[in-house]
Amino acid sequence: MKNLISIVAGAILFFSVSQVSSQTVGFSYFFPTHGYFTNPIAPLNLSLPVSFGKYFQISPGVSMNNIGGMSMTGLGENLDSKRPLVGPFQSINGSLIPTIVIPAKSFRVDIMGGVFGFASINTKLMHGNFDTMFNEHYNYYVITSDMQYDKDSFGWGYVYGIKFSFRIRKNIWGYFGGKYYMGSQGMPLSGNITGATEADNIVRFETTFPDAAMRYEGIEFIVGVSIK
Repeated sequence: MKNLISIVAGAILFFSVSQVSSQTVGFSYFFPTHGYFTNPIAPLNLSLPVSFGKYFQISPGVSMNNIGGMSMTGLGENLDSKRPLVGPFQSINGSLIPTIVIPAKSFRVDIMGGVFGFASINTKLMHGNFDTMFNEHYNYYVITSDMQYDKDSFGWGYVYGIKFSFRIRKNIWGYFGGKYYMGSQGMPLSGNITGATEADNIVRFETTFPDAAMRYEGIEFIVGVSIK
């Protein structure tokens, strides 16, 4: 899948030398599902749409974000992992999004759906939230954990959304809209859990979660300017 995405992206970018119809630069604000608010890093959100006629285009794009926190999957049904467990970290995203265009003289609507890939940098675990999650499950008087991760280099997923554009001047358009990301990055976990009962009995054991993954899912609001 990763190789296919790379080949398609390369072909589109090569073809776009003579076909790029506009350049867009804007702000993007990402709200992860069961996570913390995310703010953008310069150069914010950059896209180079490639038009194939009046009603269809493909938009390669790139963005950088400071991720406040994200939840995880693959921890099993017995643990309530619907809370931020990974973060903060930086994320570099690349996307390839086919788009259906509904044009008008001074207004247009873009209906989008495609794939994205990302790399997480300086990734950290939220050990306090892990302790709370384990304590709710095991019901000890007090509990501490020391989880470690071994993550994949990249993650990927699907993205879809809608964008509304309006003419400001002859060749300048403003836009706003939203995208929803559904992806993951493998992050197997292992570590030790130490718990204490009300009778001051100490319990220590090891645990592993080989199927754990960072849940890169949430809604992104976008606003910016396009030069056509």
